[in-house]
Amino acid sequence: MKASIHLTFLIIFIFINSISKIHANNSDGKITKAFLVWQDIKRSYLIYVPKNYDNTQPVPLLFHLHGGGGTGRGSIKLTFGKFNQLADDKNFIVVYPNGLNKNWNDGRLANLKPGMEFVDDVGFIVAIVEKIKNQYLIDPQKIFVTGMSNGGFMTSRLLCDTSDLFRGGAVLTATLSSDYLTKCHPTAPLGVMVINGTDDPLVPYNGGHIMVLNKSRGAVVAADGWVDFWKKKMQCEEKITQMLPDKNPNDGSQVEASQFKNCDEKQALLLYKINGGGHTWPGGKQYLSKKIIGTTNRDFNACEEIWTFFDQLPNR
Repeated sequence: MKASIHLTFLIIFIFINSISKIHANNSDGKITKAFLVWQDIKRSYLIYVPKNYDNTQPVPLLFHLHGGGGTGRGSIKLTFGKFNQLADDKNFIVVYPNGLNKNWNDGRLANLKPGMEFVDDVGFIVAIVEKIKNQYLIDPQKIFVTGMSNGGFMTSRLLCDTSDLFRGGAVLTATLSSDYLTKCHPTAPLGVMVINGTDDPLVPYNGGHIMVLNKSRGAVVAADGWVDFWKKKMQCEEKITQMLPDKNPNDGSQVEASQFKNCDEKQALLLYKINGGGHTWPGGKQYLSKKIIGTTNRDFNACEEIWTFFDQLPNR
């Protein structure tokens, strides 16, 4: 059994490394690799500038954070470059930062990987924002962040720590570290979207410990519990739930969408509970077999829904 588990995560690691080396189709815009020295370490990120950008009108800025063991380029491949396509259509800039040693210090304080204890990834992301604001005309009311798995947990931490900077965040296959929950004190109105699968074999939908190679990678809040945290913070009074059309009955999953109403002014909360969904990006690449990561939902494209959610948020 141990050998089987080791093999499973070896395959995941090899796959993530392989997709990070593939040059993605970047549409007609321009993607470049940039560098920033942070904590005396040279860090990197990819930036996608849409084809219609002209530096005369402020544009939104979207961060997409990769999962553990991944890279920014791997995130582009995972989503078939969809955010870049949307950036061309809607005229916004996309940033794909690279975590140190392919990981983010996402708030799982008791279970950090060796060498990550003093890595200030919150500060790193904020520093990228400031650098980009000096290079491009960015709308300060429209800076957003999203991520999957380790990148999803990092997204949650950024919403906790830098709500004055990020207008909204979309968290996929993740919630927040249980030991960071008491440290989460957002101070500005936010838009929060959560997309999690009930059959995720790595991040338990109902909370508990993330187990890798029989070792805990940290205890995490349940998906419904994380949404309830935001519901109370935003003082939402009503929830409207509906099933999305089952456009692909063969994907083994169906989406239950819950939109929260009558929240505090300028705040928004949306949950996509994917019944039967796995540790995957809806509408993205089924990067490993369903036996290993679960199924990928095909009823909606997460990139499209995330941007629609962000784009509809009012200015604060």
